[in-house]
Amino acid sequence: MRVLHLFSNGKWTGPAEPVVNLCAALKDAGVDVTFACKPDTGASINMVVETARARGLDPLLDFTLNKHWNPLTNWLDGRAIHAWLRENPCDLVHCHLENDHRIGVAAAQKLGVPLIRSSYEGAGLSNARRVAPLLEKTAFLVEPSQRAFEHDARAFAFPRERMAIVDGAIDLERFDPSREVPDGRRSLDIPPGAFVVGIVARMQTHRRYEDFWQAMRWLVDARPRTRVVVVGRGSKQERVGMQPVRELGLEDAVHFTGFLDGANYVGMLKAFDALVYLVPGSDGTCRTVREAMALAVPVVSSDRGMLPELVADGETGYVTDGSPQALFSSLDRLAAN
Repeated sequence: MRVLHLFSNGKWTGPAEPVVNLCAALKDAGVDVTFACKPDTGASINMVVETARARGLDPLLDFTLNKHWNPLTNWLDGRAIHAWLRENPCDLVHCHLENDHRIGVAAAQKLGVPLIRSSYEGAGLSNARRVAPLLEKTAFLVEPSQRAFEHDARAFAFPRERMAIVDGAIDLERFDPSREVPDGRRSLDIPPGAFVVGIVARMQTHRRYEDFWQAMRWLVDARPRTRVVVVGRGSKQERVGMQPVRELGLEDAVHFTGFLDGANYVGMLKAFDALVYLVPGSDGTCRTVREAMALAVPVVSSDRGMLPELVADGETGYVTDGSPQALFSSLDRLAAN
């Protein structure tokens, strides 16, 4: 089977890692995969391209594949993809984001090639006005959750027999709790016996950090050996991170690691006694939650998006309403156990 995968983003964010992992796994399984992605990201390194190459893929960089709709580049890409498919016949075109779906659908339809769309929106596809015309020309829709499946079946009248739920995949060798990785606690000089609460999220205003910090203030007051680790960065990190930590007097209890990857990221996740996850980000499948649970780290989540489908309340963590009071109560129970 020959499959052309389109991914209209050059940044290592959102669903980039799952898409690259999928294509690499398909190739290892014997599928003839062509992975086409955005060839450049301006001045920064194109992590999608570099990681794809490291995973044994040879990315196709002949198309612009902008993240956002652009009438000129979309039209040029559509023509170029049509020409490429004529020269390189494929059994399927597999799209992953809204704009590559928009670009690929016309070229695939002209040549009679079935087009598949994978969604990474845990609560269902948004932007209904733009997405609906694309789904009319889509052969199959891959959903990340039951909630997304039900939403899209109803909202778009998409035939359920042409839909499937496929759980997000985690590399269980990489996230094996018995694997030797850098000691995240030692790297931050966290004292033995501390109760470590971690949060992994871009530092943006919509990620509800204000609720998290209030809960942390109460938890540190109740349990002074608590330590908090924030993994991530963002353009609002001073506003949503450093400033409230200073105002609440939490400087001695909080560690900001910035962006981590590779074994250092796994080691830091493994260092947590609990992960807090409040708002699904650009990857609505909440991959970090699955990674933490693979490492046997319990998760305290909100009930937003598909999080209630991931966290078994009272078994693998706690599902809360996301309020500071509920977060504090759940973490206090874990700290006492």
